[in-house]
Amino acid sequence: MEFIQKKTADRAVEHFLMKAVDQEISTAWDRYEGQLPECGFCESGLSCRDCLQGPCISHPFRNDTKVGVCGKDKDVLAAQSLLRLVLKGTMAQLDQVSDFVKAVASGEIDPKDKDAADRILKDINGLLDNGETEAVKALPKVIVEGWEKADVLPQGVARDIFKATQKMEGGVSGGEEILLWAVKCALLGCAVDALGRKLQGAVFGEIAPTDVDVNLGVIQKDQPNILIYGPVSPALKKLVIEKAKDNNINVMGVCTDSLLPPYTISPVSNYGSQDIPLMTGAVDLIVAGDQFVNPSLAGVAKDWKVKIVSVNGIKPSGSLTDLADEIVKKAQVSFELRADVPKDIPDAKTSAVMGHSPQSLDIKKIVDALNAGTIKGIAVFSGSNNVKFTQDNEFTAMAEAFLKKDILCISEGEASVCLAKYGYLTPGEEKECGEGVKGLLGSLGDNVPAVIDCNAVDFMVSLAGIENKALSEYPIAACFAEANRSAEVAKAMAFVSMGVSTYFWPCLPVTGSPKIMDALTGLCGETFGGQLHVVTARIDAPAKAELFIKAITSPPSMSGKSWQ
Repeated sequence: MEFIQKKTADRAVEHFLMKAVDQEISTAWDRYEGQLPECGFCESGLSCRDCLQGPCISHPFRNDTKVGVCGKDKDVLAAQSLLRLVLKGTMAQLDQVSDFVKAVASGEIDPKDKDAADRILKDINGLLDNGETEAVKALPKVIVEGWEKADVLPQGVARDIFKATQKMEGGVSGGEEILLWAVKCALLGCAVDALGRKLQGAVFGEIAPTDVDVNLGVIQKDQPNILIYGPVSPALKKLVIEKAKDNNINVMGVCTDSLLPPYTISPVSNYGSQDIPLMTGAVDLIVAGDQFVNPSLAGVAKDWKVKIVSVNGIKPSGSLTDLADEIVKKAQVSFELRADVPKDIPDAKTSAVMGHSPQSLDIKKIVDALNAGTIKGIAVFSGSNNVKFTQDNEFTAMAEAFLKKDILCISEGEASVCLAKYGYLTPGEEKECGEGVKGLLGSLGDNVPAVIDCNAVDFMVSLAGIENKALSEYPIAACFAEANRSAEVAKAMAFVSMGVSTYFWPCLPVTGSPKIMDALTGLCGETFGGQLHVVTARIDAPAKAELFIKAITSPPSMSGKSWQ
C-alpha cells in the first residue's frame, strides 16, 4: 500500500492539515489512503462496464478472460479508456464556452467590440455545427497538415462527439482508430476553448500582464469574502465582481480564471487544497461550478457554516443580473451571521504576474534564442494537482531543474497558480537560471518572471507561425506533472496533435495494452510529430526532470521509449 507521508509543499496548507486532524475533518489525502489498494484492472485500463453484461476485465495472465463478453480485447479496452477521458474533458470545455456564448448572444452583457464578438459567435456556432470556422483555417499549415492526413480535423459536435461516443457501444474499430477519435475530439474541445478566449477578449478586453496576489493570505478578515470555485460563466463573474465591489465585498477564486479585464480574481489556493480556505473561518459564501469542484466541499462548508450557491442547478436560475444580486446579498447576510466564527488567516501571500500573451511577448526573440542555442529548449507546464504526489512538489522541483539547464518555462492555468505560490511568477524573485534563460528573460521586458504565464495553445500557434516551422522541429515539450482531471487528458492529446511531445503523470489507464502505449508514441509521432509519454516507472521529481531534459536536448533518434 502507498501512503503520501508529506501531503503538500505549501506551508500554509500544512498548517491547516494539522487543524483538520484535530477537528476530524476528512481531506483528499485521507480519502485517498482510505481507497488503497487501488484496482489494478481499472488503473491499467483493462476493465469495462459499458454494457449490462459486465463488468468485464481483460486479465493479462489468464487465457479464458483475455476478452470481455462482447469480445473487446485489451487494446480496445485501453483505447476506450483514453477516449472516455477525452470525451469528458472535451464536453467540459464545450460547457464552459456555451454558457458564455448564451449570455453574450442574449444581450445580458454588452461587448466592448460588438462586431468582433458577433464574428466570433458565428465562428463558434460553425464549429459546433459542422466544423466550419475561420479560426482553424487561419492556423499555420504545418500544424494542420497532420490533422488532414489523419482525417481528424474537427467536423462539429453532431459528427465528432456523437460518433466518438458510439465507439464505446460496439463496432469493429481497432485500438488505433479509437485513439484517432480521441485526438479528433480533443481538437474540437481545444478549438472551442481558443474561440472562447477570443470571445472574452472581444467582450471584456484583451488579457495583459497583470499583478495578481496568490495564496491564503489574500482572504480578508474584516469584510465579506466570496470564493468562486471552478469555471463559471465569465459574464456572471463580471456581474458578481462589479456588484461586490460596490458593496465592499472581496471576490477570490479556486480553480477559476484569475483575469477578467479590468478585474483580477486572486487564487486563494489550487486544486489539491481546495477545501482548506474554508478552514480559515473567513469565507462567507461559495459560488460553485461543477468542473474541478470536489463534492467534499459541501460537507466542509456545512461544518464551517458557509453557504453554497450552485450556478449549474437543474432548475434555471433566471437572469444573470438577478443571480449576481442574490449572491452579493447572501454574502452580506452570511458575513453578519458568521461574526462569531474565529478567523485564522495565515500570512501567506505572493505577488505574481499573470496574463502574458504572444502579443505581449516577443516570440521572435524566443525563436532566435532557440536557433542560436542560447536556450536549450522550452518546457510547457499544464494541469492541476493529484493526491498521489506531494502537492506542488513535482511542478516546483521540475521548474527549478529546467531553469538551471537553460530551458525556458511557460505555464498556464492551475500550473501557474502552483508555481506562483513559490515565487516563480514573481518578477525580481531570485531563482537560479542559466545564463541563456536569464538573458532571454531580461530581453523580453522588465516585468517578466522566471516562469511565464501564457496560454499554451496560443503560445504554440505563435511559435509555429514565426518561421512556418513544425513544432516538432523545435526542442519544445509539455509536462503534466500532477495531472488530475479529464480536461487535462483532452488538452494533452491536443498538444500531441499539434506536434508537441507531452509527458503525463500519473499513468493514464492505457498501460495494460503495449500496443496502445506504442501507438501513443509511434503512431502519434509519425502522424503528428508529437508523442504522448505515459511514464510507468516510479521515479521522483528530479528523475522526471532529467528524463524530460534528456529527451528535449537529444536528437529524436536517441530519445527512445521513456515509458518502458
